[in-house]
Amino acid sequence: MMMPVGVVILAGGESSRMGSPKALLPLTHDETHDETLLDFHIRHAQRLNLPIMVADNGKNFCQSNTITIIDDHLNHDKHGKGAGALSAIAGAMKHCSEDGFLLVLSCDSLLGADIVFEQLTHGNHADVIYLKGDKEYPLLAMYHTNLLAKLTQFLDKGNRSVMAFLSQINSHAISIPHQWQSLTNFNTIQEFHTALHHLKNGIKKRESNDRK
Repeated sequence: MMMPVGVVILAGGESSRMGSPKALLPLTHDETHDETLLDFHIRHAQRLNLPIMVADNGKNFCQSNTITIIDDHLNHDKHGKGAGALSAIAGAMKHCSEDGFLLVLSCDSLLGADIVFEQLTHGNHADVIYLKGDKEYPLLAMYHTNLLAKLTQFLDKGNRSVMAFLSQINSHAISIPHQWQSLTNFNTIQEFHTALHHLKNGIKKRESNDRK
């Protein structure tokens, strides 16, 4: 698997069940005292030495000069509500300077870009390669930029469903380790705290193994 041509972090969701923007949730484990969830994803994405984009529907979550803030393919409304993840992915593809895979990361996870990419390298030559556990995670994935025309046509017809789009193209799911399950997606504060707990325990375990 070739290196992606860029990374886009999807941070523009409504976070209605969370009660506050997921991107700004604070991480409190020992490694990252003052990090937000978005900071966490940017830090891990930087390890890949790729262009990093953030799609946040104009919410101005990211202030870094080294990160490109992108517009979705379809404009968000005055309240910042966009047309969904596919619109953000299409917007990111327009910023890619060359053809290849775009690494897509939903902000509501605690799997870093470097870890997600490593797992996705086990995939085949499909146009979209994504992670799958107890359910499918099409926003922890790689989308080939050659899909841009099909994707914009799909969106311009009023379609929004990610899985409906994937059913029309060549896609492939990669299974994740069982211990990743709680880190893949969270929509409530309790799910987020559970993910943080598992992440913290995973860090401690790695540190323990490193000392042996």
